[in-house]
Amino acid sequence: MDLYHLKTFFTLGKIQNFTRAADHLRITQSAVSHAIKKLETSIDTALINRKNRDLILTDAGKILFQSCEKIFYELEKIDQDLAVLKKQKQLTIRVGATVEFGTTILINHIREFLDRFPDIHIDFLFSHHLMEPLLQDFVDLIIDCKPHMVKNLEKIYLFQEQYVTIASPAFIEKMQITALDDLGQVRILSLDKDLDWWHNFITAIPPGKQACLKNVMQINHIRGIINGAIAGLGIGFVPRYTVMGELEKNILVDPFPHITPAADDFHIFIKKERLGIEKNRRLVTYLTRLAPLKNFFQ
Repeated sequence: MDLYHLKTFFTLGKIQNFTRAADHLRITQSAVSHAIKKLETSIDTALINRKNRDLILTDAGKILFQSCEKIFYELEKIDQDLAVLKKQKQLTIRVGATVEFGTTILINHIREFLDRFPDIHIDFLFSHHLMEPLLQDFVDLIIDCKPHMVKNLEKIYLFQEQYVTIASPAFIEKMQITALDDLGQVRILSLDKDLDWWHNFITAIPPGKQACLKNVMQINHIRGIINGAIAGLGIGFVPRYTVMGELEKNILVDPFPHITPAADDFHIFIKKERLGIEKNRRLVTYLTRLAPLKNFFQ
């Protein structure tokens, strides 16, 4: 089997799309198709079920894909080890994280790691959709609060994220917000119209009070929700760490301090093979022992 054909097949198997796989490999779509056909011919076995509209691997394709995972991650590990031995280049780690945590916390605590390991370079992807980039190897690891249950992933606990309702003191006084029922007369600032963003708050209040959250203003960024609350647009719901300064200065207050919303658990997710690569282990160890994170969230 040709190694180039195997790499093309492996990339296609991860990305599940001919056009995007071609873009990732920087070749044409026809070159991808040609490589797959050559590979199938060389082993006299179909690897892709072409009867379906979606790209689906045959049973043989699944077996070969699993073998490719071991082969190419081991080759990557060898390449990294040789690079360290020769000291020829920096090693790159691609890190994915949720937008607000990544931009406000992670980015402010990564310099110590880079100073400690000058041979390592880090690139960041901040997004609310992290699993696909991880599975397709666009990032080496992600930090996320969603409960991903995917085979072959290591899940490493980091911290628990607390939430808080927020409003400006002037807004609370003007609207006379004193009880949950008062939410029915004000705007609810949310990342989505269906209030999935408010789930941790909704599950913490009595069922009979949940219907009062009805006048929803969608603001698709946490910083927008925070600024909207400061501007008196309504009541927001955000991770507590994002508004610590505003709460301390009384720019924002929690209108319902007696309610404790459910918390989210943040984990590092990384493929088991990638955790075996030294550069990734260094970063995972650093993040799990990072005192500022523990102190900040707990």
